[in-house]
Amino acid sequence: MSPDETPMGIGPTSLSMLRWYPARWRARYGGEFAAMIEDDLAGKTPTLRYRLSIARSGLIEQVRSAGLVGDSVPPAERVQGGALTVLCAFALFIIPGVAFAKVSEHWDQSIHRGSRHLPAVSFNLLASLAVACGLALVLAAVALLPLFVQFLRAGGWPEISRRVRWAITATATTGAIVGGLVIWARHLTEHQRNVGFGWYQLLFVIAAISFVGAVATWTAAAVAATRQLNIRLGQLRVVGVLAVLVAVCMPAMTAAAALWWGSMATTAPWFLAGTAVGTSSSPLSANLFVVLIVMTIASGAGVLGLLRVISTWRLLPST
Repeated sequence: MSPDETPMGIGPTSLSMLRWYPARWRARYGGEFAAMIEDDLAGKTPTLRYRLSIARSGLIEQVRSAGLVGDSVPPAERVQGGALTVLCAFALFIIPGVAFAKVSEHWDQSIHRGSRHLPAVSFNLLASLAVACGLALVLAAVALLPLFVQFLRAGGWPEISRRVRWAITATATTGAIVGGLVIWARHLTEHQRNVGFGWYQLLFVIAAISFVGAVATWTAAAVAATRQLNIRLGQLRVVGVLAVLVAVCMPAMTAAAALWWGSMATTAPWFLAGTAVGTSSSPLSANLFVVLIVMTIASGAGVLGLLRVISTWRLLPST
């Protein structure tokens, strides 16, 4: 039986709950588990509490089988799971990172020349670390590209085609909305673009949601494809080192963003408030607060992936 198959003869109720579990787990234990569910229910409709307990157990097994927790899978799969955790964390980090770039746009034009040193250092540090993370992801993709090509040649496209189609659709939708915003913005004043909440601002929110969807769907496609690859030890070591690099950079970028906010709050609070240069303004910014919260959450997830990689690294075969 293929690992992706679910045993036949299972009722629709049991089958719907069994879908929470990994495909390999279903292929091995699905029949026994379905029989246990049917015995528990004895023909009755499962309660919401029962469904939630099954879902929780299934999700735990999904996380365990992906190598994210526990030691039930080989060390190589645990390192891969830690690296994929870092990938997902960085995908989450990208969202507040783009928001930060938008919030900080043209900051240097609203600050006195003699007060630019600390904001410039923190801003440039964040930008440099972001470039380093991007290069690390590119190198990881290059390292895995030959295996991905082999996977496609072996007929693996159907395994990821649905996720890739969703990602392409989300990307195309985002591009179309952003393109419309750019064209529309040329016919609006700065006041119309940034003050109040009208149709332009609503379309901007929709574009942001679509962008989040694009990032999420591409990440899901990348994770699904990577889990299908038979990664060799040398490639795994490269990916693990790059994952550690990205995981270290995320907290540093979060700290740089916080430092930039603090330095701007003391030297140019009017920029944060969106008021005229030199005016007395509050340095508080709800947008930056949310950005830093999400950055911190993503950084924490990245550190968990980093710890997973480091703690398992010594268990990898030496050759």
